[in-house]
Amino acid sequence: PALTRLLLTPPPRTRQLLPTTMSSNVSSLEHWSVLCNENTQRICKEFGDNGYEVRIVGGAVRDLLRGVHPKDVDMATNATPDQIVEVCKGAEIKHILTGFEHGTVTLMLDGTPYEVTTLRVDKETDGRHATVEYTTDFEADAARRDLTINAMSVRIDGTLFDYFEGRAHLEERKVLFVGEPGERIKEDYLRILRYFRFYGRISHQGDKFDDATIEAISLHRDGLKKISRERIWLEMRQIVVGRFAEVILTKMKDLDLFHLINLRHTFRIDTLCKQHALADLESVQPVSILSYAFDHHLEFGKLRRDWKMSMDEDYIGMFLIKHRHRSDIKYFQDLLVDTPKHCRHKFDMAFRELCLSRADRGLLETIEKWPVPEFPLRGDQLIKELGLPKGPLVSRYFTMGKTRWKENQYSMDKEEVVSYLKGEYEKWKSGNAGGA
Repeated sequence: PALTRLLLTPPPRTRQLLPTTMSSNVSSLEHWSVLCNENTQRICKEFGDNGYEVRIVGGAVRDLLRGVHPKDVDMATNATPDQIVEVCKGAEIKHILTGFEHGTVTLMLDGTPYEVTTLRVDKETDGRHATVEYTTDFEADAARRDLTINAMSVRIDGTLFDYFEGRAHLEERKVLFVGEPGERIKEDYLRILRYFRFYGRISHQGDKFDDATIEAISLHRDGLKKISRERIWLEMRQIVVGRFAEVILTKMKDLDLFHLINLRHTFRIDTLCKQHALADLESVQPVSILSYAFDHHLEFGKLRRDWKMSMDEDYIGMFLIKHRHRSDIKYFQDLLVDTPKHCRHKFDMAFRELCLSRADRGLLETIEKWPVPEFPLRGDQLIKELGLPKGPLVSRYFTMGKTRWKENQYSMDKEEVVSYLKGEYEKWKSGNAGGA
């Protein structure tokens, strides 16, 4: 059978990666209580009482072994989706059929979601989607996962199941595919980008890529054309703010991947990575760092559409490209008072990103704490006070008054602004025989 061949045949030109059921107990590790809490214990007990097994899988196990606080706890079970629902109903556990057709049911306990997915094997793949078949074999399910470090599972008693040396690879800071890299990539070409994302997260050296993996990526790179643009941005957003961004992006460019994911020759790795070194990477949004790779907003706008970024991401990117070369407080104060009130939340969002992209907390706090003054004159008042006809003169003198107000540090009151504009208007009229 294909699955047997996958598990037992050593990959060509690469390490021999055999399934080895290495089990040990990890219940003494830091953050174990995140995985083994009252809710997960209850889930495992309810399923166990009904004759099924549930294990915690994927990223939570990987993070536990890395000493990192796990974010989400995902679980796998040998129960079918219908059986998952039956257990939940019997135990009166709220559940949502979030991905029922794919075998996933989300259990809600104390307001916290836990995804429980039926064990699966891939029957057919086209590089983007997979036709799956349910199984009761945890090892077979692990064999369909992308990387060895993501193929581990753990029981609620702390027993770790490591079929493909994932724990050893974590300790060695290696990022390796389960089995033969080319086969894993052909199942889902997005795994090319996932490899680089996890390389930045796990590896301790910049340019120590696995040779067999790089060869497989080069061989199957055209498959990236099949991947939806949104999925590409989901991976790239983590790469651009991750570790070894310069090395990874350069390797991707050398492998001729850029044009396959809509990055053009104008994409500047050097300026992106220069800002990457300065930014507050724990807080900044990825689009903010990405924007530094573009010299012109039109180039960024094209990629924003290609990757289907959000409107907020578009606004942030455009804002940074336009204003990133300024650092004087008065410039941003003027920009803020010129921003309509209903748009100031957008300004606040983008300005914060600009400051975080250069780790300038001082400028950020100065503007955030600044009480924004309001220009004391409205357009209708201007028409009345100066006797202006409706039309372009109103806009002209309104802008003139506001500019004068800003030049005077926003200290002029309404009467002072009107007095200044009356003088300017009289000068204009005297110089134009035809009057207003």
